[in-house]
Amino acid sequence: MTSALQPAWVLGRQSYRDSSYLVHFLTASDGRLSAIVKGAHRKQRGGMMAALMQPFHPLLVTYGGSSELKYVAAAESAGVGRALVGEKLFSGLYLNELLTRLLPKFDPVPTLFAAYGDAIEVISTSSDLELTLRRFELLLLEELGYQIQWHIDFEGQPIKRSVDYSYLPERGFVAGSVGDNSLSVSGLELHDLLDWQRSGGTINKQCQSKLKRIMRLAIDQRLGGRPLKVREAVSEWRQLSD
Repeated sequence: MTSALQPAWVLGRQSYRDSSYLVHFLTASDGRLSAIVKGAHRKQRGGMMAALMQPFHPLLVTYGGSSELKYVAAAESAGVGRALVGEKLFSGLYLNELLTRLLPKFDPVPTLFAAYGDAIEVISTSSDLELTLRRFELLLLEELGYQIQWHIDFEGQPIKRSVDYSYLPERGFVAGSVGDNSLSVSGLELHDLLDWQRSGGTINKQCQSKLKRIMRLAIDQRLGGRPLKVREAVSEWRQLSD
């Protein structure tokens, strides 16, 4: 039995056995899944289909199979792909790895699917990528059942502008300092971050820096201490570019 034709994005692919690809998708109706493109290295039908299996290229796909590992029955282009290079490429690959590592399979996430397409569009056209990445990270965490509460502390008390807080991923914001390695953020900054998330406006560079560190701590906890490969690749690329 095959699925209905549905929009999808390729999150990544790898060789599978002698002549196939194992492709990881984010789909509109079925969330994240993996499927085999058979005969990917041949010039016949499988090879032509495999040529479409590129990240940042919107697709329409049909898959089949009764096990968790599916096979791609049909695929066609659904629009113009985005050619990302440099920092933009790593930003897109970062989103792909987050989804692959954190999102459960076969869990429909229509809001996240739409947000991913919007994020890739912004990344491809904008020079300011940071807040786009942060908004997507926040939405992904919400889909995973974890929402950062900018307006209340760990004890459920309203955040006070005059108080400094420490951020602990497993607890939230705790008034005062809880150790030399904790991330300190002011109540005023938390109010600014709340306004930013609600209004979609901008925040200053200091708030952006704090937001990035908060999100990294939250995401690293969900990764269970396993590093993201794309972060290592970015570091190596920047060293070579200097």
